[in-house]
Amino acid sequence: MAQPFFEFKLLLVGDPAVGKTSLILRFVEDRFDKEYKASIGVDIMSRTINIEDKVARLVIWDIASQEKFKRFRSSFYQQANGILLVFDLTRQETFENVDDWVREVREHTESIEMVLIGNKSDLITQRKIGSSVILEWIERHGCSYVETSALTGEAVEEAFQKLTSKIVAKVKG
Repeated sequence: MAQPFFEFKLLLVGDPAVGKTSLILRFVEDRFDKEYKASIGVDIMSRTINIEDKVARLVIWDIASQEKFKRFRSSFYQQANGILLVFDLTRQETFENVDDWVREVREHTESIEMVLIGNKSDLITQRKIGSSVILEWIERHGCSYVETSALTGEAVEEAFQKLTSKIVAKVKG
């Protein structure tokens, strides 16, 4: 395989149990693990994709989101190119905490590309966050948005592609 033309460090952030690890596993290995395992510290995986007729190696960091790991997270943001900000469509508080995650990201990064992800779109009957509230949030923050299901794989590829495209556009200037 050709050498990557781009290499980007991506971080997934959001409350515990929103599906960050599951999204990464679906994207990198095309699998879903039904057992919930909280991330401790950081897990790093990678995948190479084609983007705009180029090759990009994505180094994806799954950082621990529990409050007790907050003081360690600042170093994980260093040299990050993009953030996937994940909340659970079935748990209102995870959406309410998105602003806290944005503040944390902005504390440790300069002008970073972000995509908001509403995960667990397959749980339609359990959905707690309405589209109008999400639309208002993304308009206020000028952020792209994708609804995903790590379980089914729905729009997972799209989320990573969208973030990578935004980073490539920024790099090209």
